[in-house]
Amino acid sequence: MVRHAWLMVIGCLVGCQQVDNPYFGTATLRHSPDELRFNNGAEPRHIDPGKCSESSGGEIANNLFSGLTDYDPATSAPVPDLATSWDISPDGLVYTFHLRPSQWNDGTPLTAHDFEWSWKRVLRPETESVYTSILSDIKGVSAVTQGSASPDSIGVHAIDDHTLRVELEHPVPHFLELVAYYTFRPVPRHHLEKFKAQGLDETLWTRPEYIVSNGPFNLKEWKFRQYFLLERNPLYWDAKNVKIKFARLYTIEEAHTALNMYRAGEIDWLGPSMDVPAEFIDSLKHYKDYVQTPHLGVYYYWLNVKKPPLDDVRVRKALALAIDRQSLVTHITRGGEIPIASLVPDGLAGYKALPIPLYDPDLARKLLAEAGYPGGKNFPHLRVIYNTLTHHKQVAEAIQEMWQRNLGIQIDLENREWKVFLDELDSGEYHIARMGWIGDYADPNTFLQEILASYSDNNRSGWKDPTYDRLLKEANNTVNRQERLNRLQMAESHAMDAMPLLPLYVYTRKFLVKPYVHGWHPNMRGIYPLKYFWLEETRAVRELPLQENPK
Repeated sequence: MVRHAWLMVIGCLVGCQQVDNPYFGTATLRHSPDELRFNNGAEPRHIDPGKCSESSGGEIANNLFSGLTDYDPATSAPVPDLATSWDISPDGLVYTFHLRPSQWNDGTPLTAHDFEWSWKRVLRPETESVYTSILSDIKGVSAVTQGSASPDSIGVHAIDDHTLRVELEHPVPHFLELVAYYTFRPVPRHHLEKFKAQGLDETLWTRPEYIVSNGPFNLKEWKFRQYFLLERNPLYWDAKNVKIKFARLYTIEEAHTALNMYRAGEIDWLGPSMDVPAEFIDSLKHYKDYVQTPHLGVYYYWLNVKKPPLDDVRVRKALALAIDRQSLVTHITRGGEIPIASLVPDGLAGYKALPIPLYDPDLARKLLAEAGYPGGKNFPHLRVIYNTLTHHKQVAEAIQEMWQRNLGIQIDLENREWKVFLDELDSGEYHIARMGWIGDYADPNTFLQEILASYSDNNRSGWKDPTYDRLLKEANNTVNRQERLNRLQMAESHAMDAMPLLPLYVYTRKFLVKPYVHGWHPNMRGIYPLKYFWLEETRAVRELPLQENPK
């Protein structure tokens, strides 16, 4: 079936170049205008805000749950949501949020106490959250993650039902943006405690038949590995301004299948997490429904520093220097990506990227020889794992060839279904693994802390370094903006000298979106709140014939 979809897309692309047409595939609405349809990528591990750590689950959580702030649809800047306003102390260490009256979708009032309980829940071991590090700016959280204090001791306090006070360890210039993130969105304490009292499996509370939420949409239906169906929540505080009644989020991992569905009008948008396959970019970029934007994200490879020979930094640096990143983005990804050998993109909030060489095969060979593997001799077989997506396979094959050509080593490639892939990362039973990190807020810390700090659950390399943690803490305790950026650069330089991961390139996004989809805005953060979307055919469009090889 996937092969057939591939052939249909190829046939269409060949035919498309023979006709004068402004859109790819059908450009008219072929289903109810009440329902937005798009692909959300892999089946998520969790949609519980306190447990999410992946974009596919986060997309759903962001639309089922509302937080103190939300994202402006055009700029992604923080805007009021459940908090109508806030006060910030002169030293920037205390935020006092004032909440509007609102309720859960079962009619229960939502209060500041729900926020306090939910944030502390993320830190409780039984929650098994993998994103506790995102709360680390809050006073007392580091003591909790180190096991020396209780979550109840952190600087989060409900003063009354409509006032939440948050104390920070140090000034956080992006804090209002941070609390819009799904980890900071509340979950229904009354509902989860009822589950526990009745002896029910708490992991089931997010199923459609049980879930209680407070966002612009309710979860109406969930078909495993097929789709999520969201329905407008009439009890949402701003329900009158939510234009779309339904949103159907398909869980398709195969990009070519999604592209064929888009062409046929079965989906209206490739979605927030899936790009146009690289091999089709040159053919599709001339169509009016193709959109390409910069994206705050870095594609990289984890190196498991606990697995020989990757426990030798010379081997890790040899692998890094043997990758021709410019060739990779020019010939493989082909979407305007920016090659990078450091972790933080240049210019992010005024940050200057490290001047690390993108490619030096001679030095790579020298380092590998010094490590005891001249010309790749006696180098053990390692494996690269990647999750199911043609793009990841193509990148892995290109890097496999570069390592063979430049270092004389053979690396095996192994594909994994998304959840299996994550389980293997969590267990540490891998050598090299592909990964990408999309910035959760517009600050270098979103890469440096969330990926490489020893206390971050997103650090899958096995590399833990107290000097790095200290440098990071010193930077974030520095009030002067430029001095803080300089210290963050020192921390990154220390990490990249150890090379626990191989940065490859800064993302771009390559979308296809139908002309009748309104209310969405391309943005660097890749955040598209569904409550702003609507479908309407407001102008005449000329369609591409749907036969496989149009004449």
